[in-house]
Amino acid sequence: MGEIIEIQDVLDPVTFRIGFSVTGEERIVSLDFEKRELFRMHDIRSSRPMACPFLRENSNKKFVCSVHASRPGLCRQYSCYRILVLDSAGNRIGRVTDATRYFTTTNDGLRRLWNQKIAGVVIPDEAYWEEYVEQVLSCAGYRIIR
Repeated sequence: MGEIIEIQDVLDPVTFRIGFSVTGEERIVSLDFEKRELFRMHDIRSSRPMACPFLRENSNKKFVCSVHASRPGLCRQYSCYRILVLDSAGNRIGRVTDATRYFTTTNDGLRRLWNQKIAGVVIPDEAYWEEYVEQVLSCAGYRIIR
C-alpha cells in the first residue's frame, strides 16, 4: 500500500490528508486513539519501504493499521491474509486467513490439492508450515504472496 497511499499533509498531530497515487483521490484520516503512541514511536518503513505509512508493528509482533477506524474504502476492501494464492493469470483464487491456518477458495482444483497435500500435514513451526505451503502450491503452478 506504500505505493498507493501517501501522506499529503499533516493537518494536526493526529489528522492527515492522504492521496491515492492511482486515482488522485484525497481523504482525511485520523489516528485511532489507542494507536497514537504506536504510530509516533514505531515507523516500520525503514525496514519495509513499501508499507502503508500508517502500518505499525505492535508489541505482540502483529502489524496493525493505526487509522483503522477512519481508513479509506480501498483499505476496507483489502482482505487480510497470511498467504494469498494467485492463478497463472494473477487472479486471487485462495487465501489463508491472517494469523490462522484456515484456507478458503472457490476453485475445486486448488481445494483438492490443499486437502491432499497440505490440510493433514503436521508442522508445528509456523514459518516452516508457510514454506511448505508455498513449496507445494508453487510446484503446482500457483503464485504465492506472503
